[in-house]
Amino acid sequence: MIGVICSQAEEAIVREFFELFKTPWEFYRGSQSYDVIISTGELVPADQASLVIIYGAEKKQLDLENGFSFQSKRNLQLEYSGFFFPVYGPILTFGSEGNPLIKVKDSDETVGIIIDGLIGKIFRIGFNIFEEVCLILSSGQPAEFSQVPTIEIHIDMLRQWIVGAGILLIEVPPTPPSHEFFVCLTHDVDFAGIRRHKLDHTMWGFLYRALFRSFLNALRGRMSWGNLKRNWKAVFLLPAVHLGLTEDFWLQFDQYAEIEKSHNSTFFLIPFRNRAGKNIFGEVKRRRAVKYDVFDLTEQIESLILKGFEIGVHGIDAWHDSERGRQELERISLVTGKSDMGIRMHWLYFNENSPKILEEAGFTYDSTIGYNGAIGYRAGTGQVYRPPGAKELLELPLHIQDTALFYSDRMGLSEKQALAQCERLIENAVYFGGVLVINWHERSLAPERLWKEPYEKLLNSLHGHRVWFGSGEEVVRWFSRRRRISFDEVSLTRNTLLLKIGGCEKDVRPPYSIRIHNLAVENFHSKRNMGHSQRYYDIQLPVGGKVELSI
Repeated sequence: MIGVICSQAEEAIVREFFELFKTPWEFYRGSQSYDVIISTGELVPADQASLVIIYGAEKKQLDLENGFSFQSKRNLQLEYSGFFFPVYGPILTFGSEGNPLIKVKDSDETVGIIIDGLIGKIFRIGFNIFEEVCLILSSGQPAEFSQVPTIEIHIDMLRQWIVGAGILLIEVPPTPPSHEFFVCLTHDVDFAGIRRHKLDHTMWGFLYRALFRSFLNALRGRMSWGNLKRNWKAVFLLPAVHLGLTEDFWLQFDQYAEIEKSHNSTFFLIPFRNRAGKNIFGEVKRRRAVKYDVFDLTEQIESLILKGFEIGVHGIDAWHDSERGRQELERISLVTGKSDMGIRMHWLYFNENSPKILEEAGFTYDSTIGYNGAIGYRAGTGQVYRPPGAKELLELPLHIQDTALFYSDRMGLSEKQALAQCERLIENAVYFGGVLVINWHERSLAPERLWKEPYEKLLNSLHGHRVWFGSGEEVVRWFSRRRRISFDEVSLTRNTLLLKIGGCEKDVRPPYSIRIHNLAVENFHSKRNMGHSQRYYDIQLPVGGKVELSI
């Protein structure tokens, strides 16, 4: 059991942190004994646990008693066991003395020191883990650190310290049994065919990119000559498309259904034609409005639903106005016949008030938190979480977006470079678990983008792992039910480990695992990343929630 000492202001984020690191814990009670105590305050009960971890950038009595030399700093990158990660809040460094645990990147300065306690070890860490988690979940990480799963690294450090101290650690991992991670395939529908665009900026942009930009890309080796011919052919056919004499090559719903088969991806649809909505400065940008109405796609929507795909809302004003959000939700509901839906904002508009506003509008989850110009972990995690300000709404963070990878004014990568960047996120997902959320826009398979081949290669790479594919709704539901799981009893005798787990629901697919570290059994599992490994024992959580193991 972990006992946590923190300020009252930190209690909400502590609760959220331990929904991500799903392990037995409670707020510290002086009458209770603990295996591990985590403190961000001045109280340091060093004689009550085998491992005491003291976080905080403020000087503590313990620092003075040990004669540490310290300096206050901010915005440093730190290094721990092969991981590099940023700290956004204040930091206390301890010079180059002591037994180092965490170091400043490219420096001898230490930010984490190991001290011999009365009955165990004391880890003194010069930043506040809960402040860091709160900052990241509230404001998001800057694109500079987009590919660093910072919150997952904080969790993993804490896990390694506990396991390294020889303490029995039990958790419900963010991954189903026999799988490495979840994948959620999503598609924003910003354009429902090019036929709706006549002599507007979208049509002229298409012609420029298909004729001239494609030619330059072919000369530079960034596009095949075959794809150049496909783009030029599309330009030639454009008048016939507008006259209704040939199929609209920007409608790609059937292509996605064929490529993804039973993967149950999610399509986010815009509710209203010609409604631009307000941007983050309160201005109306006409180019943000779309030329289709959701009722124009009734036939396609019905076909997708029959095939098992999910329909969500690609919101316009819902991020800042709950009444407008309800209108957007109701508009899509009229077509789908379903009132429980998720949302992703068009152009990823969002602010600190959006979680509460979207919740008031009636959405079950949001999937906006990601980058327009980068890929990675804006929320610092690959897990579904509850954003600050929400009571029920959950966030399904976005990690990979096609336009971020390939647009010249964003990352501007070649296909090979893009897939290499995605592979790094896949490696993180294998190690940390959670969900990898991908957004490949509905028109991206068609001319002039022609991003079908890299998408298929990305899917092939994912198929090389033990992945559970699910729609946004399915993945969010799984994490929501995981949040209800509780550790009602954990008892360890010489020969038996007994667990009584509450909140277990019937017919949950996929099921949950109980992961046990430092258990003396033969059939352990192992995973490695960046030079270190973890050993653990997994058992599928039974419906009754009772686990009894002989050891």
